[in-house]
Amino acid sequence: MSTHLVSLIDVRDFGAETLRIGDLDGDGGPDLLFTQSVYETRAINCLTATDIHGKVLWQAGTPSLMNARIYSDLPVQIYDWDGDGRNEVLYVTQAVYIEPYKAGGWAQEAAKRYEGQAVLHVLEGMNGREKARFHLPPPADDSFLFADLTGRGRREDLVVKDRYWNMWGVSHDGAELWHWKGSTGHYPAVADLDGDGRDEVFVGFALIDHDGRVLFEKNPERGHQDATYLVQLPDGSWRLLFGNHGVHCLAVDGTELWHHPLREAQHVVAGRFRTDSPVQFMVINRGHPRTPEGCPAALHLYDLEGREIWRREQPKGSWCAAIVDIQWLGPGGPQSILVYGRGQGHPAAIYDGDGNEVDTFTMQYTADRTREDREAGHYCTRADVWGDGRDEVIFSGGRGACIYANARPLAIPTLYNNTLYPGM
Repeated sequence: MSTHLVSLIDVRDFGAETLRIGDLDGDGGPDLLFTQSVYETRAINCLTATDIHGKVLWQAGTPSLMNARIYSDLPVQIYDWDGDGRNEVLYVTQAVYIEPYKAGGWAQEAAKRYEGQAVLHVLEGMNGREKARFHLPPPADDSFLFADLTGRGRREDLVVKDRYWNMWGVSHDGAELWHWKGSTGHYPAVADLDGDGRDEVFVGFALIDHDGRVLFEKNPERGHQDATYLVQLPDGSWRLLFGNHGVHCLAVDGTELWHHPLREAQHVVAGRFRTDSPVQFMVINRGHPRTPEGCPAALHLYDLEGREIWRREQPKGSWCAAIVDIQWLGPGGPQSILVYGRGQGHPAAIYDGDGNEVDTFTMQYTADRTREDREAGHYCTRADVWGDGRDEVIFSGGRGACIYANARPLAIPTLYNNTLYPGM
């Protein structure tokens, strides 16, 4: 066996498709944070912290099997927010939506007006007790990320957004620094692109400076980006990538260097997947229509100049396929790509930089789970929770969670001076 199931977690009633990973109990090892929310409103209502074996450390809110599913990102993160060497849990509670607009007739994503404000809560990672809170603009409840907007030397400020239309820069003490209105897409990317010690914010169709000034902006033509990625090349220059109905590669000034039309470039990931060049780009092109019988997804690998190196068609029914890079082969080796959501009955898979399928994985459940439970949705991610320098594959869903490790021996230096009498 090339893979090993190292943890099978009984999630009981706190299982969730949203999972965050980080040290919560202060022992230096990663822990898990299962986050439940109301499906139609995205309102977070239960956080459960466990170790990687499922031992519950603390719980805030009331868990429910009904609140495990998601259709969007959620505003929750694990981070050492106050710089004291211990992680906090940060999450956002919503303002009251007055006369909400319903996307698709059911999803609460915006409102004509709001009552009160959204609130960012900062909890102690050790026990879940609240240690701080501050207000955010009322619609800012979709997702957030950390950035250095004020030159603190560390990412201690916030970029917050609503579903698709507004984004704000917020300082560490909760002061609103700026507001930008435009096509935000799903999730921004941040980096100090101009070397001034403060981060710029990239949303695909626009680049925003640390102070909210628009550096470039393009017409989204009623679209939005599904993925963003910023990567610095060995010569110090940057490439700005995003996906929507295609994959786009831009220079810092917004000049489009290359573009490939695709059905839906849902994820774009830069990495060193091969040893013949310093960086390549993995893209998952989702299938259409969104039915089991529709056109399957395809995994593409492009070089720096946008030339396609290879593509791998995914199984039938893979319209919801997603990717994340993974350090599966060990420190110093090339990265691989983890593909999941490949359709009912099709396992998640790891591909190497040559397009070979290296390993496959299926979600595992505790024995008491029903057949219906085992068909529930789940997501995949990766992190080095085992501490061997390689990432593990982590499944999380409303009815189960499990962790796989690479079972191949990891090379270690030869014990060149071994002896029964070690004294030097």
